[in-house]
Formats: sequence, structure tokens, C-alpha cells
Amino acid sequence: MRLLRRFDGRRAVVFGLGASGQAAAVVLSRLNAEVVVVDHSRSESVMRRAESLEGQGIRCQLGRIEPETMRRAEVVVLSPGVAPSVPELAIARSSGALVISELELAYQVCDSEFLAITGTKGKSTTARLLGRILGVAGFETVVGGNLPGEPLCEKAFGLGARTKVVAEVSSFQLEAIESFCPHIACITNLATDHLDRYPTLQDYHRAKLRIFENQSENDFLVVNCADEHLERLTAGARPARWFFGPITCRQRPGVFCRSKSVVVVDGPKHQQVFETDAVGLPGRHNLENVMAATAMAWLSGVGGSQVKEALEGFELSPHTLEVFAEYGGIRFVDDSHSTNTLSVLRALETFEGPIILIAGGKEKGCDFKELLPQARGKVKAIIAIGQAAPAIKAALGEAVPVFITSKGMDRAVQMAAKLATSGDTVLLSPGCSSFDMFKDFKDRGDSFKRAVFQYLEVGGFGHKQAS
Repeated sequence: MRLLRRFDGRRAVVFGLGASGQAAAVVLSRLNAEVVVVDHSRSESVMRRAESLEGQGIRCQLGRIEPETMRRAEVVVLSPGVAPSVPELAIARSSGALVISELELAYQVCDSEFLAITGTKGKSTTARLLGRILGVAGFETVVGGNLPGEPLCEKAFGLGARTKVVAEVSSFQLEAIESFCPHIACITNLATDHLDRYPTLQDYHRAKLRIFENQSENDFLVVNCADEHLERLTAGARPARWFFGPITCRQRPGVFCRSKSVVVVDGPKHQQVFETDAVGLPGRHNLENVMAATAMAWLSGVGGSQVKEALEGFELSPHTLEVFAEYGGIRFVDDSHSTNTLSVLRALETFEGPIILIAGGKEKGCDFKELLPQARGKVKAIIAIGQAAPAIKAALGEAVPVFITSKGMDRAVQMAAKLATSGDTVLLSPGCSSFDMFKDFKDRGDSFKRAVFQYLEVGGFGHKQAS
């Protein structure tokens, strides 16, 4: 392990008792650290995790966090949901504590090569597909990180140099890295998001760009050349840059789309890898995700035939552009994983109109006016829910009919379905986080599906449940 000894016998505080905090506490305990887990919350899920940890001899401090706990800390591991600016961390830092993220812990407790993906959208699909490609190619591979329920430090603990770790990493996880250095890093795109946490858009982008700050000239950075802002921000990067995007990008190394073919450009070599028809995923943005994964796989020594084999049968995660019901010519799509306006735009691009859009939730500082170009002429109506509903109406109400409901997902589905006619799509693509109304995006998507099936079952269209 890279830095195993720095935890042995040291006083460690894990800040935040979500899934990643629980995993970090267990890993630190196995490294013989003296572990205390702290969390301001005393919710049912936090109390349940605390009970599990205390059964393993790990002390938990919930609700009020004792200043002395932070003063004594030599190492603090932050869960992604905990901002580095929380007041208690100032106490730990003033006492000389090392403050790192759970991602950094994962990197330090194994010897594996990391391949890491970040970006505003597309990182989950790219990570899952890359893991599949590497597996087809015969590599021992672990996939984790920002993926739901898959804390990376738990998966990476004790892994050797033969294993490749594919990590989906968020800006929150990158805020408190120290030595984290993926051999191959990828930034899928940069757009507006998380302005409820970051003072400015530049602060959010700076956090994302930390993915390559420890890389050297012997490492690689894969970037979307169709994102001109991203290309400018990475122009001075130390690692060798590879690109993905349309073939109209200037001739550089990377993976590009030419007509209906995906081509690898590697020096003088131009090799067709597969036809775009082989992708089988909806939307231009998913073709970009496939090209990003292909570039990272190619740099790992994987051939085009293995990429093509991995694409066969590959499906998007649940709650991502998931067409789950269709009846009477009306299609129902669960895109609950959509948590920013860029993801809504991509959903609107993917499906032909007319669309009845269900959007809203907890605001993250996004500008809903960014949806106007796609919404005009394609969106038949918007059902706005959650805290963001007034902002959605203010931004889009003059271009599209916007109806606000505060009565939950059941009512939103009823309103949307009554507006829908044959040929329409009812699309849940919230563009916001879920935490004002739901446990997480999965809970939100499941609630949407239940509401749709219930509406169909009780005769909302005068028919039985859709198949």
C-alpha cells in the first residue's frame, strides 16, 4: 500500500456518516487507527450506521461534535457531502491535522493503477463502460467511487498493482485530495452545477480540474474537444492530452466520430474501431461517453475489437433516460439521475417532441433559462415540483406552459398524463438534486415509476397497466 503506515496508531476522525463515511471508518480501523466518526445528523439512517460501527468497536459522535475531538485529530477523512469549509475543520487544521477525502484514502490504501473520470455529466456511464471494456480485455478491474452505494476505499483496500481501479469522481471528492494521481484521467465536460456549494462557477470548475494536478508527463488526460472552455482550461496540463469528439476537431491524438464511424487517431495511425450503430445508447452525449471510455481503454492497451465486444448488451444505469412504460402511444421516461440543466438539455435532445417535462427539486444554482432553446417548440408543458418550482416558472413560463404542484410525485404524474396524447413523451428529468422531497435520485425515480403504473392501473387512460 502506498502510504499504509501514516494511519497506524494515529487518531483519525471520519466526518460524515453516509455510506462512504462508514466504509472509511472500517478501513481506518483495519489500519489500526484510533477512529471516531462524527456527524451533525441523528437521522434514522445515520443512527443505524452508527450502531453497526459501534458493534465493531468504532466510536461515533452524533449531533453536537465536541471541539476536543477535532483538536485531538491527526487525520480527518471527509465524506463527499461535507464541505471543507465547515467550522469544525478549522479546529482540526489549526492543530495540524491532515484533512483528506475518502477518495484520497482509497488511493493511499492500495497499489493499483487508477483510471479516473469526472465531469458535469457522463461520468457514471463512462466509468461503467470502461470497467466493462477492461474486464472483456482480461484485466482485473474494480469500479467504484461516486457511484451509488459503492464507496471506493472499501473496494480498493489492499489491492495490488495488477488491478486497475476505475473511479468515477465528483468535485466534492476532489476538494480534499493530497497525492491522488490517476495514470489516466478524463474530464467528460464542464457546465453549471453545484452552485449551492461553490461560491462561483469557477470554484466548481477548479475542483474538477484537480483530477490532473498531480499527474506527470508520463500520465494521460482525456478531454472533450467539443467543449472549448474545457480545452482552454486544460491547455497547460502536464500530462499528455488525448481528445474525443467530432472529427472536425483539429488533428490530434484521440477518438473521433467521422460520419458513422468511430476512429482512433494515434500518431500516423488512423484505425476505425466500430460503427456508431454499434453503440445502442440513446443520444449524442452517450456517443461521447463511449468515445471517452474507448480513449481510456486504448491508452490502457485495449484493442478496438474488445471495445466493440464490450458494447454488445451494455445498458444505461436505471433512472438514466430509461423508457420504462409505453401505452396508447405515450412514452414514459425516467431520467431521475438528471441533477443539472445540462442533463435536462441532453434528455430533451434525445427524445422527439412533444414532451411533457417533470422538473424541479432542490435548487443548486443552475440557470433554467439554459433550457429555453430546447424547450421552445419541443416541450408541450412543464410540471414543476419542489423548491425550484418558482424559479423554473420564472425562467421558462413565458415560452412554455408551467404548472406548479406541491402535492408530490403522484400529483405531478397525474397532471402530466392528463396533458399527454398519443405521440407524446412524459419525461422526468428534474435538473435538481432530490433531497428536498426524496432520499436520493433512486427514490425519486422509483416514486415516479410507481405513480405512473398506479395511474395506468386505476384507469387514468381507461386502460390496464402498461407492459
